[in-house]
Amino acid sequence: MRIISKKTGLQAGAMVAVAAAGFGLISYMGQEQAQAKSPAAYGVKGFDTSHHNSHPIQWSASVSAGYSFVFQKATQGTGYRDPQFAGDFAGASRAGLMVAPYHFYDSGSGAAQADHFIRTAKAAGYDGKRPGQLPPVVDLEKIRGRCPAGVNNTQVAAFLAKTRQAFGVNPIVYTSKDFADTCLRGNVSALANSPLWQPRYGSGTREPAPIGGRYWSIWQYTENGSVPGLRGRADVNVYKGTLTQLRTLAHLAPGQSPTRPGTGPTTPTTPPVPSTPPTAPSTTVWPLLKNGTRGVNVTTAQHLLAAAGQSVTADGIYGPNTRNATAAFQRSHGLTADGIIGPNTWNKLTQTVRTGSSGPAVKAAQAQLAGYGNRIAVDGAFGPATQAAAVAFQRSHGLSADGIIGPKTWNKLVNGTKTSTPTTPAPTTPAPSNGKLTQRQALAQLAAAGIKAPVGRTSLAGVRARTIQGVIALKKASGGCTIVITGGTESGHSTRGNHSHANGYKLDLRTRDEGRRVTNWIKTTQRKGAPRGTNARWHGTLAGISAEYVYEIPRSGGVHWDITFI
Repeated sequence: MRIISKKTGLQAGAMVAVAAAGFGLISYMGQEQAQAKSPAAYGVKGFDTSHHNSHPIQWSASVSAGYSFVFQKATQGTGYRDPQFAGDFAGASRAGLMVAPYHFYDSGSGAAQADHFIRTAKAAGYDGKRPGQLPPVVDLEKIRGRCPAGVNNTQVAAFLAKTRQAFGVNPIVYTSKDFADTCLRGNVSALANSPLWQPRYGSGTREPAPIGGRYWSIWQYTENGSVPGLRGRADVNVYKGTLTQLRTLAHLAPGQSPTRPGTGPTTPTTPPVPSTPPTAPSTTVWPLLKNGTRGVNVTTAQHLLAAAGQSVTADGIYGPNTRNATAAFQRSHGLTADGIIGPNTWNKLTQTVRTGSSGPAVKAAQAQLAGYGNRIAVDGAFGPATQAAAVAFQRSHGLSADGIIGPKTWNKLVNGTKTSTPTTPAPTTPAPSNGKLTQRQALAQLAAAGIKAPVGRTSLAGVRARTIQGVIALKKASGGCTIVITGGTESGHSTRGNHSHANGYKLDLRTRDEGRRVTNWIKTTQRKGAPRGTNARWHGTLAGISAEYVYEIPRSGGVHWDITFI
């Protein structure tokens, strides 16, 4: 595996994938000995890709050359999304390749990484069950020659369990014996139900060494291969079973072709059945968003870009980051990459959401509905309150009141005249030159990012813009953990030092209930430092902002995180 240039720029190691339950993926257990065959002895070929490959990729050329499957990088750690994933996933599916996303395991708990991976994969149209979709993959490798921080059998088991629950399929594991022996210390019980995908390069006819007495199902035999349709070197794999077995694993009946992401199953005699209403025609009028535009429509577009796998902060301000994310999205969907969101880009961005949907696309809809005076949380969960707000909006705008936000409802939402509300005020003016925000500006940015408004007497008047950017970056890096702010700039805090609450540098976050995920993320991913008095302290960097996390245990009670953003 040519990790240095293709996956992360780090040292080669191992990857884990997930195999569909009951579909017979060969796992080669027990006393069977590793055979001494060359890769050429296996006729089912595939490859794996990421943003490190030169783009665009000519997927149809790979199919014509006899390649059957591809694994594509979707995410890494708890916050990174591969910018090419959504477009690659759609393009490879259309070409007829069997496809699956993979996650590069990095720092952070296994559960938090799984949540991030699941959200990103689903946003691209992967559910693990559509015809042509192979089981999802998690990539376990050494990083600069070292094991990922906090990795162990328990954390890997947590990742696999969450992924299995989300997609209803069992995991495949791509890993090396060296990784299993050193990083998992020989404890591979988490992988017991997982067929193995293993690397072994330049080995002649020597196949990968077994792990825990089990042999490979997929062999990545070179990182310097050549695949038609890809420029430069490629990671090439062979599957140990037959093409029929692999097609069965990918939910394909005899003669059936893979479906595009977001569509229902198809057969040679049955036309594609859309799983969502058709996209609105390109002649529909949409607002134009470009550099310098502000407001809830920008927030909506930013959430939708995030749902498509782009890395962008939903702050309601169309700046360079949003423009770059838009251009990347446009390139991956065959649009003119001008970084301006017009009708064609809106039509590609909007996703149908309904009761039970979750993720950034739901946040986009909630931000719009809140702009019409609905008191709903922008939390990414399409529940009864969001459905009721959608139905009310549809009735008042002459639409079918089904509570489903499809193309027509999206267009009405985005084009309508909105009102500001106490729960979701829209950002209208930039921060003053001193870098501090008004209460209204701070609340608008937090609501757009799905962070709960401060509780009790908490004030954010005069908070630094950088502090708000820091807590938004914390939510993103932690995989979308729920954050509740319990302390800001209100009086009652210590005023010692320049970086005080009063000066807008600090926020207190709740630790009980939903805040436990934030606590777990800080303690497992950030650098522990010397305590501050009797309180434990950690350090880290979030989107270029230095953060100091102090786990405060006041004598009067009320344990919380006291976080300074500089």
